[in-house]
Amino acid sequence: MSRGLLFTQPIILLILAAIHLASIEYDLYWQFLWLDLISHTLGGMWAGLCVLWVRSLLGYPPTLFWGFLGAFIIGIGWEILEVVAGLPREANYTLDTSLDILMDVLGGVVAVFIGQLFVKKSTSLSKE
Repeated sequence: MSRGLLFTQPIILLILAAIHLASIEYDLYWQFLWLDLISHTLGGMWAGLCVLWVRSLLGYPPTLFWGFLGAFIIGIGWEILEVVAGLPREANYTLDTSLDILMDVLGGVVAVFIGQLFVKKSTSLSKE
């Protein structure tokens, strides 16, 4: 299970990096406002997978609480980083930040379902 959680992370990060770099280069975040939500969902998936992977190394199964918490904490950290870095804040900053964190957490929940798929797969392989 832990290998699946580990090897899924770079795939998510590569997709996220490609979307983010293209969005910055071609101003896609400003043309397609929903694209930021996809980026945050993928970021939340990575955060959740990362936390679940570390916990799997300690022998714990993936749980909704830890996927949620990992994505939430890393998402809050990202929002703080944006403020510290001096990124411009729009008039709808509170709504935008709330949606960003919501999508981070949604990504963390998706990560839990991915983790549970790996648990089922490793359990079925060990029975054979």
